[in-house]
Amino acid sequence: MFGTILIIYPAYLNDQSFSAVEVEILFFVFGISRVVTLIFTGRLANHSGKTIIFACLSITTGLFLSFYTDNVFVFGAALLSMGFGFGIFFPLTLEVVLSRTRENIRGSIIGAYETIFGIGWVIGPLSAGLISEHFGNHYPYIMFFVMGIGISIMAFVKRENLTIIR
Repeated sequence: MFGTILIIYPAYLNDQSFSAVEVEILFFVFGISRVVTLIFTGRLANHSGKTIIFACLSITTGLFLSFYTDNVFVFGAALLSMGFGFGIFFPLTLEVVLSRTRENIRGSIIGAYETIFGIGWVIGPLSAGLISEHFGNHYPYIMFFVMGIGISIMAFVKRENLTIIR
């Protein structure tokens, strides 16, 4: 989803007749929400299981809003929500993985973690492009929303595994 937001979403906003300046402002909102969230990630890590579930729901909410609106302020809320979610998700999931990994293999695990995200960077935008081509420009966001609900449910069910081991 992150790759899709960074690669495909600007074109989607352009298709919604937003000017280049409006798109830049919307992505400024996205970036600021990520940066502010990253500042507080240490505090949020104390409740990593709940926080990761909340991050999934935050990203999912942004995708839902993206499907149903053509209003710049609602898109701003969508990007704010997704920026917050992504700002939490990446550092906390890495911390959960590393807290459960033996020190002598952490480098390999970080490589595997990044590889999974790299695969997402390839599959996400490709999927969004194909879905857009066949169903329309709005549909990747509703389909990713449905996937996000599924991921949020899985995270809730496995929430005990999302805690950082100290």
